Amino acid sequence: MGTRNSHIGRYIGKLYNLQRRRLWKGTEGLSYSGTEMRVLSFLLGCEGPVFQRDIEEKFLLRASTVTELIKKLEKHGLIERKQCEEDARLKRIIPSSKALEEKTGIIGGITEFEKDIVSGIDRKDLEIFCRVAEKMIANLSRDNDRDMEETR
Repeated sequence: MGTRNSHIGRYIGKLYNLQRRRLWKGTEGLSYSGTEMRVLSFLLGCEGPVFQRDIEEKFLLRASTVTELIKKLEKHGLIERKQCEEDARLKRIIPSSKALEEKTGIIGGITEFEKDIVSGIDRKDLEIFCRVAEKMIANLSRDNDRDMEETR
């Protein structure tokens, strides 16, 4: 097990690459990427208002990345931005009628991916994986926060 621990980043990289390829494959014939598909799936599944900051937090993306993503989704006619009545500085992000028409395919693709990635893995093992992944995210987030402080 010691050898595997020393290459944990490689395993994470492999999972990331396979996930990207799989989601790209699922978007063949569509005008958007796997990341856009995940964000659309998130938007389509939300009950209340969604703002840019919600997407940043949910996917651990930088504000500039989410800004570009939102611009692409809006350009493709998949979302609309509406001014928030409570705070004119904020804009709610709402799936468009086009996105709602494609909802079944978008959510179905993500659901199928999620089902396939955990196929044959015991529930307890998945719980352990999620706990460990959350700790890794916290570790890297602390490092990222320190780096951001140092550049100020």
